[in-house]
Amino acid sequence: MSEALSSEATERTRGRLLGGGAVTLAATVSVGWGLTTASASSVSSTDAVTWTSATILVVVGLWAYTYIYAAENVADERGETAAVGDHVEYDTLGLPTGVTLFRGLLVAGIAGVGAVAALGVVTDWLAWGAAIGYGLAAALDAVDGFLARRLGRTTRLGQRLDTAVDAFGLLVAPLAGVVLGQLPWWYLSVGVARYVFVAGLWWRERTGRPTFDLPPRESRRVLAGLQMAVVPVALAPNVGDAWIPLVAGAAASGLLVGFGRDWLYVSGRLEAGVWDRPDTPTRD
Repeated sequence: MSEALSSEATERTRGRLLGGGAVTLAATVSVGWGLTTASASSVSSTDAVTWTSATILVVVGLWAYTYIYAAENVADERGETAAVGDHVEYDTLGLPTGVTLFRGLLVAGIAGVGAVAALGVVTDWLAWGAAIGYGLAAALDAVDGFLARRLGRTTRLGQRLDTAVDAFGLLVAPLAGVVLGQLPWWYLSVGVARYVFVAGLWWRERTGRPTFDLPPRESRRVLAGLQMAVVPVALAPNVGDAWIPLVAGAAASGLLVGFGRDWLYVSGRLEAGVWDRPDTPTRD
């Protein structure tokens, strides 16, 4: 009986997701068409098609990822749908996950700007759109988690999507910044670092090597948040061009050192507590 309830809730979630995806694709095409008709944008038809195509590609990937993991739309607390075992399986994504998906759409739009820049010259209008878009996506990073806790809609799917959007955004936005000439090429290491780290974990498990738990650290969130503050400023044309490389270098160095330290933890080369002050508790 519980498996039937689980299947039904998941299928309803997927059905709603497909419907929302169709609306999102239509809206993306409309925005692309609007770029060519807005007199202030100065975007050519070719650039509009490029932006629309790249954005749709990311949107389809985001929706496909969500569709695949729709069965994780479950929570440990009781909610608005049928109980499955010791948790609740929702048949709607809910507002918090909706905010996370919206953040993903903003990242998709930034990918579109990067694609346009890779094939030609981007107007300041589009560059500002990328800067504001990523700034908004970064600001909403705190909102979806807050809403999930406040509304009692913390789900495995929401947590998975939040991590995926954060990581992909921190790859796409710096890439757009490099293509736009606003960020140095080496800053791409910030976006690649997490994927290399995850690949390393997979390799250790694949080869039967032991993998150890990471100790909780607030610095991970702080360093990631610092990148999300630096990148929007860097994407904005003619804003901080003189000092952005220095700030970006300092921010990237901190994050990369943190990933290196965490690798020492998970590989067992460093024990938890070695870098901690004994009188200062850590928290995640």
